[in-house]
Amino acid sequence: MHDRNGDDGQDPKEKINYRATFRLLLGFILPERRGFAAAFVWLLFSTAFNLLTPIIAKHIFDKAIPSGDTSLLALSAAALFFNSVLFLVTNYFLRMRLVKTGQQIMTDLKKRMLAHMLALDLPFYAEYPVGRLTARVQADTTTLYELFTETTVNIFRDILMFAVTFGIMFYFSPKLTLLLCAAFPVVLVISSIFLRKSSTLFVTVRKLASEITGFLTEHVNAAGLLQAFNRERMTEARLEDINKRKFDTELKAEMMMIVFFMSIIMISPVSIAMILGVGGAWVAEGTLTVGTLVMFILYIDKLFEPVFSVSEHVSIIQRSFAAGHRIQKILERKPAITDPPQPRFLHGIKEGLEFRNVWMRYADDAQWVLKDISFTLPKGRSLAIVGETGGGKTTVTNLLFKFYVPNKGKILIDNTDLAEIGLNSLRTSIGLVQQDIYLFPGTIMQNLKLMDDSIPDAMVHDAIRTVGLEAFFKKHGLNKHITDKGANLSAGEKQVIALARAMVLNQEVLVFDEATSHIDPYTERLINAAMQRLLKQKTMIIIAHRLSTIRNADQILLVSEGEIKEKGTHEELLERGGTYSRFYKLQFGEGAK
Repeated sequence: MHDRNGDDGQDPKEKINYRATFRLLLGFILPERRGFAAAFVWLLFSTAFNLLTPIIAKHIFDKAIPSGDTSLLALSAAALFFNSVLFLVTNYFLRMRLVKTGQQIMTDLKKRMLAHMLALDLPFYAEYPVGRLTARVQADTTTLYELFTETTVNIFRDILMFAVTFGIMFYFSPKLTLLLCAAFPVVLVISSIFLRKSSTLFVTVRKLASEITGFLTEHVNAAGLLQAFNRERMTEARLEDINKRKFDTELKAEMMMIVFFMSIIMISPVSIAMILGVGGAWVAEGTLTVGTLVMFILYIDKLFEPVFSVSEHVSIIQRSFAAGHRIQKILERKPAITDPPQPRFLHGIKEGLEFRNVWMRYADDAQWVLKDISFTLPKGRSLAIVGETGGGKTTVTNLLFKFYVPNKGKILIDNTDLAEIGLNSLRTSIGLVQQDIYLFPGTIMQNLKLMDDSIPDAMVHDAIRTVGLEAFFKKHGLNKHITDKGANLSAGEKQVIALARAMVLNQEVLVFDEATSHIDPYTERLINAAMQRLLKQKTMIIIAHRLSTIRNADQILLVSEGEIKEKGTHEELLERGGTYSRFYKLQFGEGAK
């Protein structure tokens, strides 16, 4: 289960790789450049109306009020009102465009992440538990959504607003504007310190948030087990420990954010005091108009709004780059097993398959799982592999499906090395029924189609007839709804559905990996009868502990400690009186044949 320390392979002191993360984010923005361009147009209008307000106010104080012209005053007030309305309207369209564009980016990102993860090899999933991957796909992409909808275009708005505001203020009073410039170096120093200190903290917060999501996913899925062994309090304590670590880290990050924000926000009242003190004296001297002073006071907020906005967005930027950094680590992971430059494609299996002197271990410092395994399986024949748990049986399946590659030796299909065959072509030709059956939430029909609606219903009905399971699917209608992981079905019912599912695509080779384990005698007879039908039509590999399922196999291999200890037909192995014979008699009695 979840590691107590929550180590997901990240250094706790790891810093964000801003350059690589920026390239990643830019790659998401460019395909949606039209959406951002439209947002930018609305941004220009919104900013223009926003900056026009102080100028209208200046006109009111310097022209309309002193003139005593009520019509001019009413017209100026109306202009101020309609300008505010236009600002709200353009700002609405800006926000809506950003939301739509951001949602599209998130949809594309999640699709890309899922496609990438599904292309990765099994060691990747051993390193990253499902709960942690769920957090990366959901929580981290949600954080990036904030960046695209709240920050990306707004940064341009802030730059534009600052530049235009500064230009207008300088135009009307260069001396008063230059007086405000003294605050800018202070802002730069404070921002630089904050960015340098907070980077590691935000990475850690994102890591712990992912850890909590992963912990909850894993332990909720194991709720029955935890209840059976009375481990609820232990689980609560472990979750509390993770939450406390996240709370402490996030509190430290937020306190730093608050100090930064308060330091920045103090610049506004100090600047207003400077404007009122110095500018008020100039108004008294007659060198500055009241309207200009009012306009400057109104523009103070406009001038420092980008600074305040940046300070508010720094938290989002840091969290988003932390999330993007974590997503980048997933996307830069390359699958260990890929297609060769010019892959061969299977157009039907004409001769059969062969394992030739195959050796396999899962790590360089690990023991050999398979040692010099050799066998042939002609087309249309059946091979059974039996032996004790951990003897290497399932590794044969893993190699055949290219989940792993052998360290030594070759696996051949029609005398073509498996290394030269494309993954899609290989896995289209070979079907798999595993011991641990996964069923998706949906109907039985949808699960038989592997949730692929393009598969016609006729193919499903043909598969059911082929294996003689019509009676089973009359009892369990094809429209019956299956809950998450098939929780409303027995183990035997799930394995029957998995057997029929493997037949729907009509693959030439079928592999049954402990397909009759943990089922009742009635279901075992049902599956055995179906498999006997398949023995006459398919090339089959059957990995089994229950020897009743493999008596009619054309060849049986007994694998122990990674080696083939015995091989032959059922009758031949019984006559030899070796390990297979002892296994069989233990299951069915001394007189069994």
